[in-house]
Amino acid sequence: MTRQQGSVADGVVVVVALAMILSILDDSFADRTYLVAGLVPVALLVGLALATRRLHEGGWWYSLAGLAGFVPVAAWAALREPGPWVFPTFRTVGRVLTGSVDAPLTLVSTVPPVEPSGQVMLVPFLIGFLAAFPAAWFAVATTRPFAPVVPLLAALAATIPLGVLAPTLMVTRGILVGGMLLAWAAVRARRRETTVSATRGASAAAAAAVLTVVLVSAFAVLVVPDSDVSDRVLLSGRNDTPRVAETPALPVPRTDDIRLFTARGVPDGHRLRLAVLDLYEGTAWIPAEESPGSDGYGTFKRVGSAVAALHPGTTAVVRVKFRPGYSSDWLPMLGELTSLDFDFNPGRTDVGDVRYNQATASALVLGGVDVRDEYRFESVVGKVGFARRDRTREPTDEQRQPDGEFLDEHLEPFDRRELLPLERVLLLARYLRTQGTVRTTEAFDQSPDMLGRRMLGSQRMTGTAFQYSALMALGASRLGVPARLVTGAAPGRRGLVDYGDLTSWVELQFEDGTWRPLDLERYLGSRVLEEGTEPVPAPDPEDFVQQQLDQASKGKDREIGPPRDEAEPRPARQVALAVVAVIVTLGLAALLLVPLAKVVRRARRRRTSSWSGLYVNGWQEVLDAARDCGTPVPDGWSRFAQAAGLGVGADLAREADAAVFAPGPPDEAEGRAFWDACQRVRRELVMQGGLRRRLRAHLDPASLVAGWARRSRSGRQARHEDRGPGRQHPAGA
Repeated sequence: MTRQQGSVADGVVVVVALAMILSILDDSFADRTYLVAGLVPVALLVGLALATRRLHEGGWWYSLAGLAGFVPVAAWAALREPGPWVFPTFRTVGRVLTGSVDAPLTLVSTVPPVEPSGQVMLVPFLIGFLAAFPAAWFAVATTRPFAPVVPLLAALAATIPLGVLAPTLMVTRGILVGGMLLAWAAVRARRRETTVSATRGASAAAAAAVLTVVLVSAFAVLVVPDSDVSDRVLLSGRNDTPRVAETPALPVPRTDDIRLFTARGVPDGHRLRLAVLDLYEGTAWIPAEESPGSDGYGTFKRVGSAVAALHPGTTAVVRVKFRPGYSSDWLPMLGELTSLDFDFNPGRTDVGDVRYNQATASALVLGGVDVRDEYRFESVVGKVGFARRDRTREPTDEQRQPDGEFLDEHLEPFDRRELLPLERVLLLARYLRTQGTVRTTEAFDQSPDMLGRRMLGSQRMTGTAFQYSALMALGASRLGVPARLVTGAAPGRRGLVDYGDLTSWVELQFEDGTWRPLDLERYLGSRVLEEGTEPVPAPDPEDFVQQQLDQASKGKDREIGPPRDEAEPRPARQVALAVVAVIVTLGLAALLLVPLAKVVRRARRRRTSSWSGLYVNGWQEVLDAARDCGTPVPDGWSRFAQAAGLGVGADLAREADAAVFAPGPPDEAEGRAFWDACQRVRRELVMQGGLRRRLRAHLDPASLVAGWARRSRSGRQARHEDRGPGRQHPAGA
């Protein structure tokens, strides 16, 4: 390969490598037109580097031409505003320069997939340009193997934090990029050696390097799969909802019009979600700026024309129209949002004003909802029910709500080790429902004094429906099931929702990551506090729990399983040693059965009724002894050839052949004598070695396995030349 051909090949590698690196953003954009914005500057810079070297110019002219073309190419390829005569206007120049700073923040501040238009297209352009600018020149103008590799690796390191939390095939893409760059560096190193010496197999070295990287990487992924993505580093984006924690969870009530909105298309059994309160900050549940346990994606972000759902399910289409009574920042939602479209009305809410949290599937409008708004949205609706055996997710430290530790002393009776975490939660819900009393007055106090001393810690437990939800969510979190408090409403007749329809409930997180509702009716106190009366004293929680467990042990409880009196689980080391001991015991037992099987086989062969059986079986005993000692001879050889291979029994081999091919049966005494002679030869073969050979001859099952294989075939075909029809014998006859 000439120097010019090598430079062209290096330029092609730069383009291909950056295309693979930029493909990590596939899940971030709605389609792949972003690759055009990212690869146009790469191709132009590679061509510029090749042309500059062809004209024998240095890096000064290349750098000057590349930097001069940054703004025009960005305006054309990324913003798609080339301007008159391909010269961008001053407005476009300003958009390119300011967008180069704001574009990455805008991208990570938008729920994927992002529509590939506007200033976000500057992100792939910047990655391609900033990586290709040095890489293209180092590839064609220097012979250093790793010089052009470093900018490409920097591009890979910059692309990953800009993408989604878990990009599709990220590990596979990383392996391919790493293998290709390593092979490229190896080829460049070999090419450099040819300037002072002959080539020494560059292709083979590169192939070996790539194969090594791929095999080691694949083995590492297989042996140590990385299913925990919580340590991924993602850019947090721009936070333009700094007061989300202060946003009221419910609309402000109005006395002149209690009708809030109408919603059509809500599936039966589902409720519209307003606010999701997922953080207890010591005195009340609030919506968190970053949802606990969300692994980095649980923040309020912009939405585009489409939103990627996190879990599968059926799709629902809902249309919402607000009434004059609605006053809130929260946007009614259902399930996991996939698209959102506002009716166009100048001066009213637009999609750009909406901020959506994927972790809580809740949305709010900056500046508040306009009561004249109408919008349509599509969402994925998941499961709403669960069984007691459905596995729940292990809560993170944040999801356990550390500020709710004050409740632990009151939860001790329910924190039973023999129960699953979900069963503990359901047991607590049953206690609240059967022993609690509900106040009909409106109150939202969620302080430790209210939830602890005056509710769960009191024998006369009273509270409002909202306070019961707050207590239930906090108790579930402390008992080992991630929980959060949700406010919303189920549309009534003709889809109308008024202030009286607003309610609250608790959502629990299950192992698949989905959140399912624990309906208010399952934990709300069953008694209503009448005016002028006192709440009925509740029994001691310890006695209540024990009574419920005793009843559950009879097997008729659908929510709580019977206690399991199991011994403490053995340590993993003891279990492993026990398994090894069982395997070794079975192996020793099988070895001890091998000599017994050989004795039984020898006795069966000795009692054969065939006139030539003693000759055939006697010689087979010699062959089996040789096989068990580790010196077998092929079964297809003649008996004389087998005897020569073993170095013993040549006369016995001739005698066996003569007897088998004789026109008539020999004397029975001669057959017995032949059998005894074969047994002496068998013992001689065994005694030729030391103790190890003798033990192997007795314990090795090789001859037994070979005999089973021969018998499985002997019923289908005749395998030896001295077997006639109707008188088949073992192999070697």
